[in-house]
Amino acid sequence: MKIVFTDLDGTLLDHETYSLEPARPALDALKGRGIPIILASSKTEAEMRPIAADIGIEDPMIVENGAGIVGLPDAKGGEAEAYRRLRAALEAMPPALRQKFRGFGDWSDEEVAEKTGMRLEAARLARKRQFSEPGLWSGSEEEREEFRALLAKSGFRAVQGGRFFTLMPETSKADAMRKVADFYRSKTEEAVFTIALGDAPNDAAMLEAADKGVIIANPAHAPLAETAREREGRIIRSDKAGPSGWNDMILQLLAQYSW
Repeated sequence: MKIVFTDLDGTLLDHETYSLEPARPALDALKGRGIPIILASSKTEAEMRPIAADIGIEDPMIVENGAGIVGLPDAKGGEAEAYRRLRAALEAMPPALRQKFRGFGDWSDEEVAEKTGMRLEAARLARKRQFSEPGLWSGSEEEREEFRALLAKSGFRAVQGGRFFTLMPETSKADAMRKVADFYRSKTEEAVFTIALGDAPNDAAMLEAADKGVIIANPAHAPLAETAREREGRIIRSDKAGPSGWNDMILQLLAQYSW
């Protein structure tokens, strides 16, 4: 059984327009073959539901950088306690350090819309946090490391995505991907082959953990560093950016493996 796990912003969705239309042929090809498409994003469940509906899928989703999974039995979803604890840890920071990070919880719907390029309604959904806090960092690298160390003492971590510096519980998209794969494995009793697509540092662990990782080009930030798995051919890269690259790579894999 094959399962596709995909990041959204800068991967399946265009970095600037948030459109997925160039990837429509590959999405339809996956659906036609009955291959689950697991959206794995820093976005909230509220944001991702319309995207899944647009694609025409009802597969499980990995939300808020792996901090939550929705659509599985006993899935960790619909809770806000993790977010309340995260905001409390943030407010307990020394003021000089705290002011270097500004997140969705600090901004209005209008400010989130301005900083992300989202429409106002989309920004409202993005602020419905349950597990994590995306934001922007304005301090030095030394201050960032101090910030991360204090977060760790409270049981949280920070990862740099393609656009935002996101605070979250000690978990990852890779951990969530394994849980979803285990669910399908137990449900079907078949061998599971995982394909993961992403473009940013917060996707790296998922790409490394997948049977086949695909790095989608994103000229908006520096490319991910080459790893041993890439040198072994287990991770490949697209030439095109965003959904156009996504479309090319999925169709290439479908043809290569005759799926």
